[in-house]
Amino acid sequence: MKKEIKTKKIINTILKIINNLLTYTFLIVSNIIFCIIYYILRVLKEVNFYELKFTLTNNLSGTGDEMITDGIKICFPLFILLAFIMIIPITKSKKTQIYIETKKRNINIYPLKLNKIKIIYALIILIVSIVALGKTIKYDKYLETINKTGDIYEVYYTDTNEVEITFPEKKRNLILLYLESMESSLASKESGGAFDISRIPELEILALNNLNFSNTDKIGGGYNLDLTAWTMASLWSTTTGTPLASNMSENYKNYEEYMPNVNALGDVLKKEGYNLEIIQGSVKEYAGVDKYYKTHGNYQIFDVKTAKERKYIDEDYSQWWGYEDKKLFEYAKKEIETLAQKEEPFAISIFTMDTHFVNGYLDSSCATNFKDQYSNVYACSSKMVNEFINWIKTEPFYENTTIVVIGDHLTMQNEYYDNYKDYERTIYNAFINTKTKPIKNKNRKFSSLDMYPTILASLGAKIKGEKLGFGVNLFGEEKTLIEELGKEKFNEEISKNSEYYNNKILKE
Repeated sequence: MKKEIKTKKIINTILKIINNLLTYTFLIVSNIIFCIIYYILRVLKEVNFYELKFTLTNNLSGTGDEMITDGIKICFPLFILLAFIMIIPITKSKKTQIYIETKKRNINIYPLKLNKIKIIYALIILIVSIVALGKTIKYDKYLETINKTGDIYEVYYTDTNEVEITFPEKKRNLILLYLESMESSLASKESGGAFDISRIPELEILALNNLNFSNTDKIGGGYNLDLTAWTMASLWSTTTGTPLASNMSENYKNYEEYMPNVNALGDVLKKEGYNLEIIQGSVKEYAGVDKYYKTHGNYQIFDVKTAKERKYIDEDYSQWWGYEDKKLFEYAKKEIETLAQKEEPFAISIFTMDTHFVNGYLDSSCATNFKDQYSNVYACSSKMVNEFINWIKTEPFYENTTIVVIGDHLTMQNEYYDNYKDYERTIYNAFINTKTKPIKNKNRKFSSLDMYPTILASLGAKIKGEKLGFGVNLFGEEKTLIEELGKEKFNEEISKNSEYYNNKILKE
């Protein structure tokens, strides 16, 4: 009898542990998922699943800690509330009798709280949360699109290796400045933006006084497409005229080179004898940036590790995503001065980060004229960029240098535009001191893909046929594919599975 009681207690304890472990694990995971949904709906408003997939399957070293802490801060109260609500139904649950058959008799294991019912309850909550998340991140739309095979590459794509590109005898330097999450939308309504008071006054004037390709007759810009809407996708599209398809997001880590079959901007400039360099405040490994630039042009890369190696900052220094933009422009000046002393032309790409969501990084030197931090961050970035460009204009190399300033994509912090939902947001651009003049730069419909041939044309390069990849030279009069097919149709077609892409672009 004692042996039976002991066995009963052991089994009862094990079942209780398993039951509780599964139940509370399901509930905690469900709670986390509901919090993620809440964060998406409150801050991001909507999610591009292609971007999400790329982010989750790639090297995220160097990601700003502020993104994580902000997410926890926003979601923690909801997490506590949901935890309380979810636990209430199982705290006063009925007891269930369970019998274990033996050769002699049935052993009644009692009391054991809610064995089957408790787990089923938790499992239902988990399933509901997963389905809700799938709907929120538009996973169903993603599956529907990629399971279709399209022929847009066969019909419209221009192989970047087969296009003749001719440079002028005297080659111009290129300073390509990528501004994180910079939109034309941030300008004043008077100039074509969304706001009564401009969040980027200096960049607004820069666009007005120089060349701005626009979707309107005022300051405007290019459209965000699903496969160009995050930093690495923007970098790739603006320098190759090619989308960063979803299957690339999980495959590049397996390759020694980053899609070497594409003839990118760096490949073209390297062949023409340019000295190439990039400078950024984050680590170069993030999202495969280092692999891309080594494959396509063998750029010199200056990142936060370089700054530490040169003793510009302490070994344990960490601000935002590495070091802040104030230091970025300081270091960029030194790098440009070094490049300018060489006989060969130079091309340097510079990436800002202060304006990354959530709410950006507000430097202690920045003014706080607006009520919200993100507006102050944008205003400060505008001022820093303008001061940097003004410095370039005072240097002797400026006469033979073209400056291209482009936003990489729209901000992902869509809550910032809650009061401007009827405004059509576009990505900022300004071309300064170009060799070529456009036939028509206003009322154009284009995307980041069109920047590749347009950047080359701004240096005075002649592109036979005016097309590279899906990109069309905006200085010319050829219609872009968005102008020809429409934005929604073009966006849908390039998102489909493509045998051409898989066999000729993605494979080594």
